[in-house]
Formats: sequence, C-alpha cells, structure tokens
Amino acid sequence: MNIAEALLAIDAGKVKAHAKEELEIPRLSEMFGEPFVLELKQIPSRRIRELQDMAIEIGPDGKPQKADMYKVQLGLLCDGIANRDFDNKEVLQKFKAGSRKDLFQILFNAGEIQEIADHVSNLCGFGKQATKRFEAQAEEVKN
Repeated sequence: MNIAEALLAIDAGKVKAHAKEELEIPRLSEMFGEPFVLELKQIPSRRIRELQDMAIEIGPDGKPQKADMYKVQLGLLCDGIANRDFDNKEVLQKFKAGSRKDLFQILFNAGEIQEIADHVSNLCGFGKQATKRFEAQAEEVKN
C-alpha cells in the first residue's frame, strides 16, 4: 500500500485528533488531600512556533540575543493545560493572580513547571531530544 492509499483508508478524524493526557502533581495532591490532576492537551504546531518565537529576545541590531526557556515553558502550560478551573475569576482573585500564567507561577514550583512542560511537549510530538535541541539553539543564540 502506498501513502496515498493509506491516507485514503484511514479515518481522518483519528489523524486530526489531538493527544491528551492526565498528570497528577503529587505535592499538590498531598497538600489538598485529594488527587490534583491536570488535563493536558496537544498544542497546534503553529502555536508551538509562536511560543518559541516569543521567547527569543531581539537586540537593537535586529539579531536574536537570547532565548528564555522559562517563557516557553509557561507558554506550554498556558496552552497545554486544558482545565478551565484555572480561569475561574474567584480562584484568580484568591491567589491575587491576573491570569492563568500568574496562577501557574504561584501554584507550581520550578521542577513541576519543567515536568508539565515536558509532558505537553511530548504530546506535541517532541521528545527530550527536541527540548535539548531547543536549549542548544537558545545557547547558540546567546553566544
């Protein structure tokens, strides 16, 4: 079977379906006394590229100066965490957070942010190699 035949034979809905995953945050589960589970989802390719581009700072000469991995990670969390509870106005007010991004910085520690971002990246088809590749590119831009 060639590629065209395979594409015609498969259910297009299966190909277009976005990957999803649940991830428990043990520290918060222990704190709340019940499972604190995030619903993670795949982010569209174009949006991933936008998040990467937003993390690169351009210097006065118009050339990339440095890349901020933390910005990428928070972008992955903001777009990749499907739970709408983080947009609840009462929750945001309680934690004095202006947005879900602010709330994530309050709720999650650095290791959890990294872990969640890694899981979202994996849902998007990136493995650890892709993360290492972007970090290498960021380091190259910095130098």
